[in-house]
Amino acid sequence: MGKLQILGFIILCCLTANTTAQQEPNDATGDIRYISDDLQTFMHSGPGRNYRILGSVVAGTRVTVLQEDQEKGFIEIIDNNQRTGWVETQYIMNQPSIRAVLPGLQQDLSEVKQELVEEQQSNELLNQQVMDLTNRNERLIKDFEAVKKDNERLQRTLDTQDQTAQMQWLTRGGIIALVSIILGVIIAYLPKKRRRNDQWM
Repeated sequence: MGKLQILGFIILCCLTANTTAQQEPNDATGDIRYISDDLQTFMHSGPGRNYRILGSVVAGTRVTVLQEDQEKGFIEIIDNNQRTGWVETQYIMNQPSIRAVLPGLQQDLSEVKQELVEEQQSNELLNQQVMDLTNRNERLIKDFEAVKKDNERLQRTLDTQDQTAQMQWLTRGGIIALVSIILGVIIAYLPKKRRRNDQWM
C-alpha cells in the first residue's frame, strides 16, 4: 500500500470517528455536530442575525444541536462552554473539520512514516540475511563438490592399488609355481646312486 493510500485511509478514519476537538458539550439530548472551518461563527440569542450576539464559536468545536429553523437557516446549539444560542446552518457540519483533526492526522502521518522507516530497515536487514545465507549455501555446494571429487579420486586410487595387489599376488603365485615345476624336473633327472652288493667270501 502506497504512502498516499495510507494517508487517505487515516484521514477517512479520522473524519468518520466521533472525536472531540474541544471540551465536550453538556449532556443535553440532541445530535452532535461540528462548527465548520471558518475562523469563528457568531452565536445569536435567536434564529437570525438581527438577534443579539452572545459570542463566537471557534472552528471545529463540537456542539449539540437542540433544534433547527429551516426557514431562517439557523440551528440552536449548546457549545463547549455550555452556552445555548443560534448559529447559521451553513456553518454546521456532521463530521469534525479538517482543522480539528489535522493535529491528529499529522501525528498519525508521523507514526506511519516512522513505521515505514522501520519496515524499510527491517527489509534491508532481511535482504542482507538472505544474501549471507545464499553465499553460505554456495560455499557449501562448492565444498561438497570438492569433497565429492576427492572421494572419487581416492576411490580410483584404491581401485588401482587393489588391481596392483592382485597382479602382484598372481605374479608371485606364477613364479612359485614355475620354480616348483623346474625343481621337479631337475630332481627327476638327477642320477640315482647305485647300491653296492657286498659279497661275503
